[in-house]
Amino acid sequence: MRWFTFVLALSLFACLRAGDGIRVSVNPWSTLNPLLISLDPDAEVMDLVFDRLVTLDAQGNFIPELLESWTILDGGRQVLLKLRPGLVWQDGHPLDAEDVVSTWRSLRLPQVRAIADTVGGVASLDSLVAEGPLTVRIRLKQPRGSLLSDLYNFIPVPRHLYQVGARPADSPMNFRPVGSGPYRVVGKATSRRVVLERWDGYRGPHPGQAPSFVLVSPSEEEVSLAAFREERLHFAAVAPIRYYLVRKGVQGAGLVRPLTAPQAAFSAYFLNCDPRRSLLGDLALREVIYELLPWRPLARARRFFPSRLATGFWAPESWAYDPEPRPMPLVDTASRMLDAAGWFLGPDGLRRDAKGRPLALVAYERPTLLKPSEGELLVLQAARVGIHIDLQTLPVQSVIGKAARHEGDLWVFGWTLSLDPDADSALFTREGYRTGANLSSYLNPEVDRLFEEGRHTLDPAARSKVYLRISRIIFRDKPVIPVAYNQARVLAHQRLQGVTFNRLGQDYGFWPGRRGWTLTP
Repeated sequence: MRWFTFVLALSLFACLRAGDGIRVSVNPWSTLNPLLISLDPDAEVMDLVFDRLVTLDAQGNFIPELLESWTILDGGRQVLLKLRPGLVWQDGHPLDAEDVVSTWRSLRLPQVRAIADTVGGVASLDSLVAEGPLTVRIRLKQPRGSLLSDLYNFIPVPRHLYQVGARPADSPMNFRPVGSGPYRVVGKATSRRVVLERWDGYRGPHPGQAPSFVLVSPSEEEVSLAAFREERLHFAAVAPIRYYLVRKGVQGAGLVRPLTAPQAAFSAYFLNCDPRRSLLGDLALREVIYELLPWRPLARARRFFPSRLATGFWAPESWAYDPEPRPMPLVDTASRMLDAAGWFLGPDGLRRDAKGRPLALVAYERPTLLKPSEGELLVLQAARVGIHIDLQTLPVQSVIGKAARHEGDLWVFGWTLSLDPDADSALFTREGYRTGANLSSYLNPEVDRLFEEGRHTLDPAARSKVYLRISRIIFRDKPVIPVAYNQARVLAHQRLQGVTFNRLGQDYGFWPGRRGWTLTP
């Protein structure tokens, strides 16, 4: 069965012919429905199909997209949104203020929040009311420092098609989107392949240049120089060694060019802080995991393509970054800490406490291009001090699902940051715990209070201080231990022009982004 599945996937990938559009490799996505975004690739794939209320320019400034303007009133307690006149959905229906209000209401539904949590964000705004066909009034109990970021992460959908039922995961719109952007879906879309063609009826401010796109999710083996040569791919993230060989001119000369950009994202260990479910509910053991962070082995593995050691939750590309130096993890320190906490090494090489409980953990990791992976290296580090970690590799959706259900002790996957740190509040707050977005079961009333304070602070300098305090509490309590800040390493076909990255290190989600890509003859 596995061989049949592999052959089928390979044949589907091989049938993609040159000339069908710009062909982009994307990690598997879960939906094409903006109401249900739960993975980064979801937003990446939808970026060409839907316009946002506001978007970003390449420098990270908010600029209008569906909106013509926004006006702050009453000291920040009211906001007037004006939609551009003449906008239509891809089925020809007019796009109006009621669509915006209806989308806001849908995002607040419990069955939607169970899939795509929206702690903070537009869903938490106090009131949205349509005042005429093109005007929406937002009313707030308190001014909101994160408002433009909230509007950026808000993607309206047509209310006449996106009525939310009891089981939104089964909606036919999940893979048959009707959007507002410059490209529309052609044929049958899946979670691994979607074909987009430029929509002639687009009336927004940010059109696309290329006639079509094909977004695919090939296996690691299928992302090869042969795929670029045959134009089954024009753009793809690649394993570090492949990137290094191309950059050095050993491979791919005249065919592809290597591109890189620092990203506001990181690989991380998410730790189960619930003492009823995990030994890692003990802060002392979470501190031990930090000391086992395999930075030196990672540095050796990445000697040709060095990474940036993550020193805090928010990356240097974020204005919430904490520049305070952190102590380098030390395995010897981990051993001393375990001794002090009453976990003693037995003759079998495994530590046990006074009750005889073995220090054994279960970890889940997503597949990664790095070999050995962060999870595999942690297993080796832990074994050196008498901790056994049973590591299982699952698709990233399954790993996140395990974390959301708090199954296991530790989960290894990546996290992409937003321009505004308030967007990450769900990971650490009680509200995120209720909805399953607080993957670590981490509860700290001070962190809840600080996120609420930061959300409603208007002065940028004052907001920065709030998130600096949050960052230091997170580092102290360690519900999440970032490992390394990511670096985008991609190959672009020589015919592909216009590729740029924004200040978050992304090639999508801003203007011009992928809308400015073209293929030369």
